[in-house]
Amino acid sequence: MKRFLTVPIAVGFLIALAPLSVCAEQIRGQVTVAAAPAAVTDSYRAEISMEQITILPLTGDPRFLDGLRLEIQVPAAARMNPGALGFYLYSSVSPAPEDRVMTLTGHRLLFLPMPNAARFFVTIPLSEPHAFRATADTHVTPAVAPEAFPLAVALVPITKGITQATARSQFSLQIEPIVPDIGAVKLIVRTPDGEVVDPEAAEQREFTLHLNGDTIEYEHGELVLRSGLYRIGLESEKYEHEQLTFGVERGRAAKVVFTLREPQSVIRFEAPEGAELFVNGESVAHYNGEFTLPPGEHTVLFRVGDYAVSRRLLVEPRKSYQISLGLDILIEEN
Repeated sequence: MKRFLTVPIAVGFLIALAPLSVCAEQIRGQVTVAAAPAAVTDSYRAEISMEQITILPLTGDPRFLDGLRLEIQVPAAARMNPGALGFYLYSSVSPAPEDRVMTLTGHRLLFLPMPNAARFFVTIPLSEPHAFRATADTHVTPAVAPEAFPLAVALVPITKGITQATARSQFSLQIEPIVPDIGAVKLIVRTPDGEVVDPEAAEQREFTLHLNGDTIEYEHGELVLRSGLYRIGLESEKYEHEQLTFGVERGRAAKVVFTLREPQSVIRFEAPEGAELFVNGESVAHYNGEFTLPPGEHTVLFRVGDYAVSRRLLVEPRKSYQISLGLDILIEEN
């Protein structure tokens, strides 16, 4: 059921509103959609007058919002007629608002006569339960789910004798997000080939993740954490162990990416001056006496001038090997 009431005002437009009701109400006027920033932690401003409907979008990721806090600054001319204007706040506004004259419908969240004060506040929780409390200058609305945004603000005359100065007054709105001290992190594990490991696949059981020393699950979702620095480690019998330090920012989501690496073994070698060492056909002389190899069978070849000797080397994970080329002088007596 929709209720419709036409209220004459001193100048210009008509704004159609109804007495306080749980039913959808119609609102007609010059619509202005406020430009909200992308970051959930940023505030933004909007303007409204008696001839306008100002639309307040929800900005950023609603997971990181406890609510919104509106500061309404009342111009001096409007304070000369206290209670002459009514402040209306609506949720579930439809159709999609545009910057033009429109007839909208919405569910009323709040109505109050404009107080005789330089400013007042409205707190809008985004979920129940919440800890917000009303005070002498702060009004708390029922909780509004993120999907019930955008909101609509309208100013309507509720008494006769509105002065021209009041009718022309511009009211400033400051919209502040109420952001708890939390953020989120998405853990991504990739195979040595660069493919993302599916948390439901068998590969995910071949490693264990530790966050600040506590074992955590590798899942599709994100971890919601308090802001700060964290240390995450990956342990595996099949792959190299890894450790990373990352930061969680208030109101932001980050990514932490691990790429699984085959475990390496350390190879140390010694050879006379002038000798060349090749592993699997590639020279390793520039490694300055030490390099790493993945597990498996490898071919090691030393070459000194025209003389060459090769051996097969079976490398096991996380072990150290010493390769030496010795040139001995053999003297025999007949």
